This record gives sequence, C-alpha cells and structure tokens, in this order.
Amino acid sequence: MEIVTPIYYSGIGKRKVNEDYLYPESPNKQNDVFMVCDGLGGMAYGELASKMTALAVHNYFDKVKSRSQEHVVSSMFFANNLIKTFTKEHPHTQGMSSTVAMLVQNKNEFVAGWVGDSRIYHIRAGEILFKSRDHSYKELMRNFEDDSSQLDKFGHIITQAIGGQQTLNPGLATIKDIQPNDYLVLLTDGVMEALSEEDFLSFFKSQKNSEAILEQIVNLCSENSRDNHTLYILKTK
Repeated sequence: MEIVTPIYYSGIGKRKVNEDYLYPESPNKQNDVFMVCDGLGGMAYGELASKMTALAVHNYFDKVKSRSQEHVVSSMFFANNLIKTFTKEHPHTQGMSSTVAMLVQNKNEFVAGWVGDSRIYHIRAGEILFKSRDHSYKELMRNFEDDSSQLDKFGHIITQAIGGQQTLNPGLATIKDIQPNDYLVLLTDGVMEALSEEDFLSFFKSQKNSEAILEQIVNLCSENSRDNHTLYILKTK
C-alpha cells in the first residue's frame, strides 16, 4: 500500500491564535505517522499543548521500531505524562491539554489512535468505512438522550484530553481493508463546524482529486468556522 503525497491545511478561523497543530508539517515518503491536535487551555498555552503533544508522539516513535497498537497507545501515554509533568513544573500553565487523532502506517494497514473530539475517517467513494468516536459529553449522552435535538446543549465539551485531569483511556482501532483510491482523513472539530457530515462526504464521492476536495472544504471553513480548523487527507494508490 502506498500513499499519494498527503495534503493538509490548518486555518485560524475567527480565533486570535491557532491552537491546532498538525504533524508532519512537511510530509515525505518516509513518514508513517500523521497527526492533528487541538490545544486547550487558552491562547498560547493551548498552542503549546497541541505542539508538545504532536512532538512527544513523534519523539516516541523515533525511538521505537514497532508500529503496533500497543505502541500507539504508549505514545499517547508518553505525551500525557510529558504535559502533566510540564504543567506541574510550570503552575501558570495549569489546565493546558490537547486532543490528538493519529494514523500510524503499519505495512498494509493503519493503526488509528485518538483522544478527545479530533476525528479519523476512512472513506471509500463517499461512504464511511470507519469513523472514530468522539470523547465528548455530546457523544456520551447519545446513549441516554431520546431527543437528539437536545444534544447540542453539550457543545464541544470533551471527556478526554492529553494532559487533562481525567484518567486517560485512548480510542484505538486497526484499519485493515484498504484499497486504492481510499481516503483516510484526520481533522479537528473546527472543520465540522463549517459543514454537515453529509456535505463533507459528498466531496469524496464527487471529486477524485485530493486537492479539489481540500480546496472546497477549506473554502467552507474560511467562511463558516469560528474555531481553528485543521485536516490531513491521505489517499491510497
């Protein structure tokens, strides 16, 4: 399995600072770890948290050869411990944390790992084959709330974050059924603020060109997203 040159975008939206971070910032054929992170904690500290999370995961994988599920989980705990230690040593940064959504290529499959509400999609011909489940109160309450119209009152409150106060319980999956022209997409929550999931998927059905898909999504995000918005698009061949 090969990946067409990955494409990506990160926009500030209506915020003063872009607290999202993506890795790698300049991908090449040697990259097998891809991430988007959404920093929490306000202004510069959110920006710092997302960058620290991505670089901690990168540094972890730089030191290990395996790309197994166990190592994907371990990389998130490594980042979690790093941020917790940092905030303890620098009390003025208390409260900073980050989401993470990552895809790690392991031969002909991908290991998906995530914490928070940054998402991972596996899409074929505009249909979802895999979608990560957000760590959010909104997602949690779907199991108990009969009236789905009431779910929006929970907003984007997340139940898990790298460096957060909760006991870390990362999401994990292995994506095995990968065919040529499939798309694997990583995105922060600001992307889905701009368009419905139905419209998002329609671009992957009507367009075969990754650049055209990215351009249309970015245009909508630029118009409609108040939040930072970041996405990575990987296409297989």
